[in-house]
Amino acid sequence: MEKTTLTKSLDENALQFIELVKGLNQNEFEDNINDKWSAGQDLVHLIKVLQIVNVGFSLPKPILRLLFGINKNDSRPFEDLRQVYKNALDGGAKAPTIYIPKPVSYRDKEHLIQKYTSLNKSFIDKLNNHTAHELDSYRLPHPILGKISLRELASFTSFHTAHHFDSLKSKLAHLNN
Repeated sequence: MEKTTLTKSLDENALQFIELVKGLNQNEFEDNINDKWSAGQDLVHLIKVLQIVNVGFSLPKPILRLLFGINKNDSRPFEDLRQVYKNALDGGAKAPTIYIPKPVSYRDKEHLIQKYTSLNKSFIDKLNNHTAHELDSYRLPHPILGKISLRELASFTSFHTAHHFDSLKSKLAHLNN
């Protein structure tokens, strides 16, 4: 996926998720539905992911090369990577403990929305500071997908947000029926 398409996808998926969360009442935001995370916990989870991804995208390139090596393969297309991730989830893969959110209070909703929005903007800025070659050459570790290119990690971040949006819509439909 081209960088401009990728940044647009990141921005649109984040906006779509935030618009959904903004309209939630206290119960919709705080309640766990079918033993799944609450909307607030989904939001905190996405914040935790963006915090880590922002750190990774801020590392100097020599450090990236030293710690994670250089990507010798082409970056996988968006749809291929999404399918690999979906298969891993279907196979029982779960978020590592550091990404699992504690219960979230409705009173923190606005602050968390602002934090998420700011982190997503920062991530898009960091992404735009890398050339296409750098996005395909440098790697970072992903807890489920292994070492992946920066482009793949940006793609993951986009479809991961969409995944949580779809999941939250489904949970809310169940709650409101």
